[in-house]
Amino acid sequence: MKNTSLFFLALFFLLRSDLFAQKDTTKTFYPNGSIESTIPMDNGIREGIAKFYYENGNLKEERKFLAGKVEGEVKRYYENGKTKEIFSISKGKRDGATTTFDSLGNYISDIYYAEGKVQKEEMGDEDNLAEKTQDEPVTVKENQIVSPLIQKMEEKPPVISSSEIIDSAIYRNPAIFPEPVIGYKKFYEKVVYPQAAKDKKLEGTVLIKAIINEFGDVEKTEIIKGIGLGCEEAAEISVSFARFYPGLVHGKPVKVEMIFAIEFKLPKKS
Repeated sequence: MKNTSLFFLALFFLLRSDLFAQKDTTKTFYPNGSIESTIPMDNGIREGIAKFYYENGNLKEERKFLAGKVEGEVKRYYENGKTKEIFSISKGKRDGATTTFDSLGNYISDIYYAEGKVQKEEMGDEDNLAEKTQDEPVTVKENQIVSPLIQKMEEKPPVISSSEIIDSAIYRNPAIFPEPVIGYKKFYEKVVYPQAAKDKKLEGTVLIKAIINEFGDVEKTEIIKGIGLGCEEAAEISVSFARFYPGLVHGKPVKVEMIFAIEFKLPKKS
């Protein structure tokens, strides 16, 4: 009888621990009271699909957590509710296609990743891309980079490992500024001129602020000035997915804030 009682007592505590497992949803709010995020939790660990919102209530991002880490599909949205980009995370890194859209919901491009590194673009190699944009190029000159101006590097610094980082400060006036690995000419050739802007004969200059880290990756971008019809989104995407030689201070790679001026201009008719 005693053994039977002990058995049922143990079974009770086993079932109780299962019934009272701490599954909950953590919520954060903006100062105005609107919801900022909802994150599902399982025993204090993020688990499930988390959602982040703009202050206007529209969805900003959806990401899936597995054992506290982002894993699987991530969706990001513009403030107007249109999809901005869709990509997948595997073992902490982008993997597969990153599909991007402009603020009107129009498809822009696919950029392919393998273990966090860009592999290829849907349109093909750089030569094919140059041919494709030859008729209606985006005319941008190297000296149109503003605040700060780019200083040419005689010798390109290598991409470094995390153990070589010297600090996490953001520099606005380093000794050497970051520079695209493919060079500025090809960097600007890769900017996509949105068809809607071309149809409306829209021209102008977009300003994009970017933070480029010690590895030469773009950590964050912000549209400073736009001209509409998807041009600012196209410019921001071009900067976001570019690979850079990092900026230098005392010969060491550092995190740098730069502002890019990207001009959209239709070719003159002869």
